Amino acid sequence: MRIGVVADTHVPIFSPQVPENLWKALDTCDRVIHAGDFHTYSVYREFADRYPLTAVIGNRDDFPESDEVPERQVLEVSGFRIGITHGFGPPKGTEKRVVKSWKEPPPDLLIFGHSHQAGIHEIEGFKLLNPGSPTDTLTATEKTYAIIELKDEIDIQIHRLD
Repeated sequence: MRIGVVADTHVPIFSPQVPENLWKALDTCDRVIHAGDFHTYSVYREFADRYPLTAVIGNRDDFPESDEVPERQVLEVSGFRIGITHGFGPPKGTEKRVVKSWKEPPPDLLIFGHSHQAGIHEIEGFKLLNPGSPTDTLTATEKTYAIIELKDEIDIQIHRLD
């Protein structure tokens, strides 16, 4: 199972549209996870119409939390539990706040966004992934997304968009 992981697209704020090279990368995936801040419901729909999508709402999304786009969720796929939330507060320390706010037992992987800083972390028994942002270089050094391969283990690769 190959999963594309994206957060903080912020279309049309940081980019007038989702970058074409991101669509091409995600087209190689079996499903997509978006950790919030699409910015508009139409961008959420664009992802949902193109891919099997698991998504959460972000703090800058201009549409309300719903059953369709909740604040957090757990995806069970290929024998793994993947938690998804957006994050909150100042960019620095987002991963620690995400861990403290997670009320369920640690999933196999917890995906979050918000800081636009791509990275893989391990904190207090949580394995965390922030895919960064595919459109922002104001608060990040690179435009990024991630690909997860689910085999015997969870293999994570963070990719830079050129």
